Amino acid sequence: MTASRRRRSGLTPLEAASAGFTLIELTLVTLLVLILIGLSTPIFKKTFSDLSARDTSFGISKLINYAQEMAVLERKNYKIAFDFKNGKYQLLEAVSPAKPPVYKKAAGRFGKLFGLPQGLSLSGDRNGVIFYPDGHCDEIRVNVSTKSGGYSVILKRFGNMVEIKPFDPSTDVAHL
Repeated sequence: MTASRRRRSGLTPLEAASAGFTLIELTLVTLLVLILIGLSTPIFKKTFSDLSARDTSFGISKLINYAQEMAVLERKNYKIAFDFKNGKYQLLEAVSPAKPPVYKKAAGRFGKLFGLPQGLSLSGDRNGVIFYPDGHCDEIRVNVSTKSGGYSVILKRFGNMVEIKPFDPSTDVAHL
């Protein structure tokens, strides 16, 4: 008779009813998962904005290196113009050797107007940096900042090396 009461799983109805998780156990596990998600979300948000600021800083650094190389190779001035108010920057090349030189948008993909990702801001001590055919350039410090921090792209007069440093916007001053 016990064989007829058994289900295909081999459990009696009483054993089958007690198998599995209770509603309280499922609720506690769900609550624990929600608490962990709530605690970790702000950390990931800060990490994402920091990665975005670092990536943008490295992009500006690469554009600076490219502009310096092109100025030496083509024997003409190049300029990176920064629009701090709108968070944009662009590579320009000298059209004529007049004093002061007239600049136009550089040819190719590096001459496009670059913009910052959402949540970042751009500041600095000058609105542009000029690269000369002899390898010299203007000194500049450009800050790519988030709400909690950011990075400074620092270029010295002999711009063979661009320095990228983390900074705290509440304590650092935007000059060299």
